[in-house]
Amino acid sequence: MTSHNLLVHERDTVNNDDFAMDTDGIVNLARASLIPSHGHPDHIMSLTTLATSLRCRFRQQDAITDLDEAIDLYRRALDVCPSESPACASVLHDLARCLYDRFTKLATTSDLQDAIKYEQTALNFRPPGHPDHAQSHDSLANYLQLKMKCRGALSQLEHSSGPISSSRTRKMIGHVVFEVLKAFPPRLLETHTGTLCGRDLQILRFEQSQVYNQLLASSSALDNLPSTSHIREVVSTYFRYVTLSHRWGRFEPLLRDIEGQAVYDLDPTDGLSKLQFFCLTSFRHGYLWAWSDTCCIDKDSSAELQEAIGSMFSWYRQSALTMVHLADVLDGGVLTDSEWFKRGWTLQELLAPRTMLFFTRDWSLYKDGTSPNHKENSIIIGELKRVTRIASRHLTHFHPGVDDPRSMLEWASARCTTRPEDIAYSLLGIFNLHIPVLYGESEENALGRLLAEVISKSGDTSILDWVGQPSSFHSCFPATLTPYQTFPPSQPLSADPRRCSFIGDIWKKLFAPGPRNAARKMHQALSNLPRTQFTNFRLLLPCIIYRIQTIRQVRVDTSSGMHIHQIHAVGLEPIEIALSEKLKNTSRKRAPYILIRPRHSDLLNPDVETDDTSAHEWLARLEQPFSALLLTKLPHFDEYRRVASSCNIIARPTDSAGVLKGQVGTLTIV
Repeated sequence: MTSHNLLVHERDTVNNDDFAMDTDGIVNLARASLIPSHGHPDHIMSLTTLATSLRCRFRQQDAITDLDEAIDLYRRALDVCPSESPACASVLHDLARCLYDRFTKLATTSDLQDAIKYEQTALNFRPPGHPDHAQSHDSLANYLQLKMKCRGALSQLEHSSGPISSSRTRKMIGHVVFEVLKAFPPRLLETHTGTLCGRDLQILRFEQSQVYNQLLASSSALDNLPSTSHIREVVSTYFRYVTLSHRWGRFEPLLRDIEGQAVYDLDPTDGLSKLQFFCLTSFRHGYLWAWSDTCCIDKDSSAELQEAIGSMFSWYRQSALTMVHLADVLDGGVLTDSEWFKRGWTLQELLAPRTMLFFTRDWSLYKDGTSPNHKENSIIIGELKRVTRIASRHLTHFHPGVDDPRSMLEWASARCTTRPEDIAYSLLGIFNLHIPVLYGESEENALGRLLAEVISKSGDTSILDWVGQPSSFHSCFPATLTPYQTFPPSQPLSADPRRCSFIGDIWKKLFAPGPRNAARKMHQALSNLPRTQFTNFRLLLPCIIYRIQTIRQVRVDTSSGMHIHQIHAVGLEPIEIALSEKLKNTSRKRAPYILIRPRHSDLLNPDVETDDTSAHEWLARLEQPFSALLLTKLPHFDEYRRVASSCNIIARPTDSAGVLKGQVGTLTIV
């Protein structure tokens, strides 16, 4: 079934009111298939399909924004639909249904009146005997009956009477509360009572608050509805919450330990005492709500745990304040001595919040007793920079994603988690990625799945630049994050302008135009390669390949047991490398080993198509040393395996001609 036919099928399913598919997926598919061109024959169909999908999602999720967009789409379809077209009646009928739905949600008189008007027009296109006559006839009858029943209320609404205005205000507030809270943690601690509140209880507390009554009173006094932006500001301010970041200790209270009780009433064990002080300190700072990862998540529910891990970064980012409790730092102590900086989960808890305060063991504010945000304190930022090796700009304004993944892996490389597989899960928010959380899998498997997703999303091959023990998940990935503690010593270097000038002179005199054409050909071949991908446990890696002519073991290091090999590859200077495994001595013309230079975005700049100077500069840059990967070809398959080394393999082309002896291609590595 084509995507267009699939959407038509889903639209018809929605109209039959027995839609049972994933509405978010359907909306996304319909949105992706939207045809913007008015002249396209399927333009109207694409508009109405997306509108119908949005109405279905509204009926499931009750988000008024979906209904508003659906109404707008149907109106756009009506504007371009020929009046004589059979589709016109369907658009009119569907638009009327959406307006009716919005009337039942917001009680806006004009919506019901417009629904009646559009259904009456649709009925003109569907006279008795028409297959859809009964559909429009019954709908119009229902709308007219509703208008008769609500005549008194509608009259009051038209005159901006108090009760109806209050009812509309309540509905508007309820909608905004739903929209604000759906992005927040589902459970929050009420700081002045110490009770754990789920979503329904949070909303009840708000409706019992003076803030809520003031919103209603202002609407009545002004004889007008407050703006949605004003309601959102009031609601967001009321539900501001504080997050706790800490190193877990013994006897931390879980959900089952505090559910239905006030934390202030419980015996202060170590974990409970910390929770009590956290709630109290949050209350003293003027916040009504607080969140702790110990007791606000049902860890017995795998589905809830999966959702929490996927949302954790966002929850810390949206918090009004994150309080970091350093249980191992006394007053007058040094922040950087804390074990908090060695834990895996606390990395995202450091980077995500915009506002953060550090507290010592007895809940005294660290150093600065007046600062509202330690991320704005240059002295404390300096301490954090020294202990984490993270640049100040990331500490204060970090943006999650897969840009520069090698740096983020370095930040996490010296940290650990109680459960080994958590070291991978704790980085999901930092990379803004989602992979299934499978507790019980090995650290290598969890880390391998994470790295596979990172390299597929980013195409950044710098994460392949490591030295150490390979993973059983894939030969190009390390078994742990430890190898990322040291940043690769050999990075792509900018070409020396004097060298470029020298090479340019030589080329002009001796080699033009052959080498320039060869350089452009290699550059074009690199540009045309597909991006790096990981699929079915295979890494599809674009690279420059240097064939190895001879490998010879020259000695064994008695202290380390490493096998020292000398390698001669086409176009490269001889290399000595230390390997834990002994390679076969070979002098065959087609040895089963190769050295490769993975393609990186730097290898594609500058554009060398028309500019001779750029071609010289690009080739000179490729003459610089680079970190190479040693691969061995597997028998019977056109696949390779990486041979791990105990030190970086730094390769250097012999000269510009050596660079051009490399072969451009995409290899499959397992």
